[in-house]
Amino acid sequence: MSARIIKDRYNEPQWNNIGRFTKPNGRFEANSDGQPTFVPRELPPTVRYDRELIALLVKAERKVGELKGKGSELENPHILIRAYLKKEAVLSSKIEGTMASLKDLNRQEAVGNVSRKDADRLRLREVINYVNALEDSLKAMRETGRRVNMDVLRAAHKILMDGVRGHDKEPGKFRDQQNWVIRTRGVRREIVYTPPPPEKISALLENFEEFIQTNDESLSVLIQCAVLHYQFEAIHPFIDGNGRIGRLLIPLILYEKRIMPVPLLYLSAYFDKHHERYYSGLLAVSQKSGWQEWIKFFLMAFIEQADAAVENIQRLMTLMRGHKNTLRKRSASGNVVFLMESLFSNPYVTIPNAARFLEVTYPSAKSAVMTLVDAGILQPTDILYRSKVFVARDIEDALNA
Repeated sequence: MSARIIKDRYNEPQWNNIGRFTKPNGRFEANSDGQPTFVPRELPPTVRYDRELIALLVKAERKVGELKGKGSELENPHILIRAYLKKEAVLSSKIEGTMASLKDLNRQEAVGNVSRKDADRLRLREVINYVNALEDSLKAMRETGRRVNMDVLRAAHKILMDGVRGHDKEPGKFRDQQNWVIRTRGVRREIVYTPPPPEKISALLENFEEFIQTNDESLSVLIQCAVLHYQFEAIHPFIDGNGRIGRLLIPLILYEKRIMPVPLLYLSAYFDKHHERYYSGLLAVSQKSGWQEWIKFFLMAFIEQADAAVENIQRLMTLMRGHKNTLRKRSASGNVVFLMESLFSNPYVTIPNAARFLEVTYPSAKSAVMTLVDAGILQPTDILYRSKVFVARDIEDALNA
């Protein structure tokens, strides 16, 4: 059924945007209620490699390679992996309207002192769920050799939606009802995109999974990420939470394909910074088959975020080396150095937390913490909690950069 026929037959105001699909990357089909939906073309798409795209691809692959090399140089990569993973969770969730910052997340993780009212206002649980979903997915892939597939994404979605808005919308299950992408402007709500009907999802996801596992060496994994992210959002297979799962998909693919065996590259900061272009680019692929501009946008995200990650890692490693030198001059124990390193994952700490982390007694943990205070690495805060809370402010500033 053509777009024109559906538009004439269902001439409701919310469907007027069908006329904007001037060169659609797919077709319109009516769902069981007679409403027009958009069914994207199966993968792979036809991509025209013009001079600009090739130049961007070469640059992006070089920048990502530099970051991969930087990651392989790290003595304790797991420290920064979790820090970067949390940063991605904050920014990906922010795109969906959460207000929680990395500082809020670290404080809650360290001392759990964010009030229920503030946690609800910040939608902090959504960010924590994102951290857990991404961390568990990477762990499952690392320990079992599991590849990125629909089971991995369903498991991640179940964690993501646990106990938050949308928890009642069948977490971990692909939808069996119609959903929509709605833009809210003040009190006005406008349907800007209607994903395919439920009965089309299975075949689309089968093709989607096949494309993830393609071994076509002529296809750059970076371009594959751009294509897969669009396709996932176009299919919109869950009732809710599709944007976050679609962004979570990117580091999983980079990890599986060994492009980033130390997962330190995330794109949500770029998407948040350019959110209008991000959303318009996604829609332009559906409306105008705008693959060229979408892929170029994605490659720019890889370039900028790889550069930023390399710069930030260098800053953090310089800071860590400086702190190690300070502690060496003080003849600090191995436990003190170990505790200092852990602050790069979360700069907030209490003495009881330090005792649990170091697996030592409270007096030993207190001694370690106070050594870091005396060295100027930790500073006491005025956070109200049953135990005194300390923070490494220079590390916090570097992580937030």
